[in-house]
Amino acid sequence: MLIYAQKLGWVVLTCLLISGCDSEEPNVPAAAPKASAPEPKLAKVEVKPTLKGPTAAELVASVAARVDSSVDETALVAALAKFEDRKTTLASIYQASERRHYDASGAISERGTEILDLLADVKRHGLDSRPYGFGRIDHGTFSVHQSLKAEQDVIRAQCKTAACARVAAAIALWLKGGQAGEAALVAAGLDKLDSAQRHHLDACIKPLAIETSKTRQLIWQADVTVSAAVIRYLVDFLLAKPAHPFDFMTPQTIAKLAEEHSERLVERIAAHPNDLAAVMRAAWPIQEQYKKLLKSVDHYAAMVEKGGWGEVPSLPKKKLTKGAKSAWFLQLRTRLKAEGYDVAEQGETYDDELLKVVQTFQRRHQLQSEGIIGKGTLRELNVSAQRRLRQLKLALTRWRSALARDAAGFYVHVNIAAQQMQLWVAGKRERTHRVIVGKDNEDIDYSKRVKGKINRTKMFKAEMKRITLAPRWYPTPRVVDLELGPALAKDPEYFEKHGYVSEMRGDGTERVYQRSGPKNLLGVVKFQFPNKHAIYMHDTPSRGLFKRARRAYSHGCIRLHRPKQLAYDLLGRDRNMKKKKIDKIIKERDEKVIMLKNHFWVYIDYISASVEPEGDEQVATYFWSDIYAYDKAYFTGQLPVKEVEKYKAASLRGL
Repeated sequence: MLIYAQKLGWVVLTCLLISGCDSEEPNVPAAAPKASAPEPKLAKVEVKPTLKGPTAAELVASVAARVDSSVDETALVAALAKFEDRKTTLASIYQASERRHYDASGAISERGTEILDLLADVKRHGLDSRPYGFGRIDHGTFSVHQSLKAEQDVIRAQCKTAACARVAAAIALWLKGGQAGEAALVAAGLDKLDSAQRHHLDACIKPLAIETSKTRQLIWQADVTVSAAVIRYLVDFLLAKPAHPFDFMTPQTIAKLAEEHSERLVERIAAHPNDLAAVMRAAWPIQEQYKKLLKSVDHYAAMVEKGGWGEVPSLPKKKLTKGAKSAWFLQLRTRLKAEGYDVAEQGETYDDELLKVVQTFQRRHQLQSEGIIGKGTLRELNVSAQRRLRQLKLALTRWRSALARDAAGFYVHVNIAAQQMQLWVAGKRERTHRVIVGKDNEDIDYSKRVKGKINRTKMFKAEMKRITLAPRWYPTPRVVDLELGPALAKDPEYFEKHGYVSEMRGDGTERVYQRSGPKNLLGVVKFQFPNKHAIYMHDTPSRGLFKRARRAYSHGCIRLHRPKQLAYDLLGRDRNMKKKKIDKIIKERDEKVIMLKNHFWVYIDYISASVEPEGDEQVATYFWSDIYAYDKAYFTGQLPVKEVEKYKAASLRGL
């Protein structure tokens, strides 16, 4: 990949041309003097006429007459025509009709080298390298190199001295659009050539003009090919969604994005018109997780390179607890050591040291970190290094299309896969809360006449606009029909026991709500960011569920651990409300809606790996459960996900 373009190590054309061109006779040591002898009779020698060459001025005029400025324009048009799928953005890159990556000598520029380095790294980002045309880039660079050698052959065939070759190289550069004019040739030594050398130089000009014209066309083709790869890079980082559960794009769709969104790409390029490498780096997600995950990719790629780790055999018993003894623990230690855990290699006892390491492993894989080794822990242990690397690269792919990829300022980010909420302020994570997200069960919504995974928490963004203290809960018609109705049928006092009120509205319809108080299913506070899914964050009386590692238990809303702490923080910042006042409102059990003066964004994404702090400024890679099987759908080619379907009454059997 990019063998020629990255590692050829371009030689300045002048050096290529000069080497091997000096045909002057070597200095031969003088022979020792011999005794005098009679002078031989000299034969008549025919004197060949001295080669007469044109003057320096005539040579300059001859070269100038062969400089064809139209070659560049024609070559550029021909090169651009090969990339119809991104022609508009490419045209913006070349609006000044100047090469971007190669100079007139055919050497790649320093910025061009930066670009090739970024392109060569795409697999590290979890990207498919095939659409980048690395074979075309290498072929283009190789073709330029071969054309330069053809120029060199012309010069070697005509020039008999290094001095002549140097000037010929300067002529070739001028013909290709490089340093031009009499001054360039004089600087190369034109004025020091004798008549014979000028004769040989003159013989170079016509064939050089032919070869340099070919070289110019090949340089343009190579230059545009690199730019086309740059555009694909921008598409992949800014527009493509190859792993989104619902907005999934096929390779064919992604291939059309450059033209469909050319305005956006052109705007990006305009920010750094002379530095495409900077444009490429600026396309990375702003969120710090992206660069941290790249380091994790490097770490796990190194493990894969070393062979990863083998499977741990079946457990010697159903569950293993501290103090257990078995040769099985030797294999466990080997496995943990292979992933970088600091554990002694020897020991058949499940001792304190090993217990702590197992607890750390469990925490990093979203398991109950109690140190009890069961089938769940064994399953995570036997996920290969290759699969972990694949999971990390998918996390990078998901971040590139994440709603929070470029979030800045003050915002909330919820990661469904991690069941975690974070508050970010000016690029710094200030709060982290556990959350409970929607269930993954099959269910029915009679009012909407759909069935399927209807309780899953949705992925979207919305503005946080209000916070409700001591909220009432207004259950949806579906909850009333499926849960509250049957409960009331079994126990006529159910509503009274649990604080529910049923009231008739003016239009004759019934409305059910639950009063504020300790039994209220929304708890003591609700955070609202209006959206079409009717999802919000709230407290819950079922706080014991937060002790569980994997928490998918709601009807779709996001239940929040330590919600009052978040309320104190947000209302303190926005309304200068004191903790005492907030507690007083909650205690009064009279619903109070507080409109925020400063709205902020809430982003809800699904990313199954992240880098998390672990005290003492240390960080570690965490692998979250694929609770909604969105990762599985990606790896098995089943995107986009279809979560719900319509139903008819007859199709409800068996649900």
